[in-house]
Amino acid sequence: MSFTVRDFKDLLQLLSENPEWREELRRTLLSDDFLALPKIIRELAEAQKINEQNLRELIEAGRRQDGRLISIEERLLELEAQEARVEERLLKLEERVAKVEERLLKLEERVAKVEERLLKLEERIVKIEERLTKVEEQLDKLSERVDRIEIRLAKVDGRTLEIEYERKAGGYFGRIICDPQVVNLAAWEKQLSPPLTEEEFYDIWLADLILRGQLRKPLDGQAKSEAWLVIEVSVLMDVEDVERAVRRAALLRKANLLALPVVAGEEVTERALQMAEGRGVILVKDGSIRFIEQALQRYS
Repeated sequence: MSFTVRDFKDLLQLLSENPEWREELRRTLLSDDFLALPKIIRELAEAQKINEQNLRELIEAGRRQDGRLISIEERLLELEAQEARVEERLLKLEERVAKVEERLLKLEERVAKVEERLLKLEERIVKIEERLTKVEEQLDKLSERVDRIEIRLAKVDGRTLEIEYERKAGGYFGRIICDPQVVNLAAWEKQLSPPLTEEEFYDIWLADLILRGQLRKPLDGQAKSEAWLVIEVSVLMDVEDVERAVRRAALLRKANLLALPVVAGEEVTERALQMAEGRGVILVKDGSIRFIEQALQRYS
């Protein structure tokens, strides 16, 4: 029995009315691979969508990478330019360093020469110092000799001045006493000892000059008044001369004599001048006489 078109149409009608038959018929007519084909197509379509999405993402990423590559290339260009500038600066710096090293080398050479000159100069200074030491030693010895000579000259000047005052006693001291006479203490030893001790007597004997005579102006109530002048002579009168004159005059007053202290010389220190006035010491300087009244009021 043959399968007619009508039978086919009836079959289609039946299949349309019974969907489960269509599925059963499909499984009967088609192989498993063919049946799995729609699923595979769907999976491929999904995979295609995913691939297209990935491709779009890759394209976008590629674009971003291209942008980054461009930025990197630009940065590289900037770095290369900067490196070129740095190399140029380094080259200039190396040239400056070379010049500085050259100057340092020349300066070291100059310093070496200066040090050599200083060394020679120090050697000369040492020799000069040695010579100066010897010269100073010679000067010290010469100074000592000059000091001794000056001391001797001072003694000679003092002795000469003593002789001058003794020889011209009337001219220098006549305004204090009349007809001044030089006292020879040897003739007065018995009269003065006692009351003076031997030590005190010889202390008076060391006075530069002792004169005696009548006061030019007698003391009140006396017709005549004899006075002794105990004189210390010095080219430059100082406080020691004043003190010696006061001490030795006081020893003669101990023997009941009117003794007046006197200092005589060419110059006087300020302290000696003040002391002479304060202690009533007659001062004779270049022929001028001061403090007579003070001495008479203090010791008469």
